[in-house]
Amino acid sequence: MGRIGSGQAQLVGAIIKEVSTGQILGHVQQTQGLAKKLLQAGGSAVQAGFAPLGLINVAQNEQIKARLGQLSQGLSHLQSLQFANMALTGIGIGVMVSGFVVMSRRLNAIEAHLDTLREDVREIGKMMQQAELRILFSDMRAALKDLEHVATRKDHLSLASALQRQFSTQVSRFSDLLEQAMRPAKATTLPKERLDLIWSLSSALWLCQEAELRALFVSEDMLHVQNYADLYVQENLKHLVDLNPDALARLIAASQEDLGSAIALRLTAASDLSLIADGFSTAIENLGQQRSLAQALVDAGISGRDFIQAATGETEKPLLFIPSNA
Repeated sequence: MGRIGSGQAQLVGAIIKEVSTGQILGHVQQTQGLAKKLLQAGGSAVQAGFAPLGLINVAQNEQIKARLGQLSQGLSHLQSLQFANMALTGIGIGVMVSGFVVMSRRLNAIEAHLDTLREDVREIGKMMQQAELRILFSDMRAALKDLEHVATRKDHLSLASALQRQFSTQVSRFSDLLEQAMRPAKATTLPKERLDLIWSLSSALWLCQEAELRALFVSEDMLHVQNYADLYVQENLKHLVDLNPDALARLIAASQEDLGSAIALRLTAASDLSLIADGFSTAIENLGQQRSLAQALVDAGISGRDFIQAATGETEKPLLFIPSNA
């Protein structure tokens, strides 16, 4: 880590690279200690684990960056922008280490907002039935509760494998809903709330993907960590392409008859779509980090279960360092 301070190395996501050669020197993994610092520094938006698009305006985004910028002064190798992306998406550095209380708070906020959207916008209500949502989120909540302590269980291998299968099913369900939300079909106009729906479903999808990979680390199945990380990189890339910001912004602006109102709404929609696109980019980067991290653990002969226990149990140091054997 000292080579980062001297400028000989740089941190790219969770990967430490030598500046002169580009060689990978190691990886970093956030700990429970960093997660707590983020919660303390980020304010209410970060503590909730999720914020609707309507609440993430430019001013608030800058306030979050400013608060977390102060935190980054104590961690000079991390950028305040990286902290801000972590705060807005809930996606951290390396494997997710949050406890059940934090994960559940994030899930509950997403569920509550989806319920509001479903009730307020008839079109969205047709896409998502209340019973379907309740079952989906209830199953997810139960799985997250088991995920918190699976690494300490004697039967951790079988339980982690079972949890991985549950999360995989939930990833597929949220991905299907997200595809449907992104598909304007033959619509000539769209409500602005459609973007909030896309953001909320994306946030749920990212949480499921993170949880599934954590279960795979505990199950010691590093090959499947890499395979699923690759798969979800491709799925997130597809969602990013399907997002089609210009087309969606035009359809949303078309709901206004007045030209001035239409232009203003299109600009607002474009800003929201930019945040969604940044979220997908953050998810893609994190999945790549976890793929590389899994190989680093194999090369170093480190147990995935022991690694998760170390990261979740560390409350003082913000980061763990895993050197590369290359």
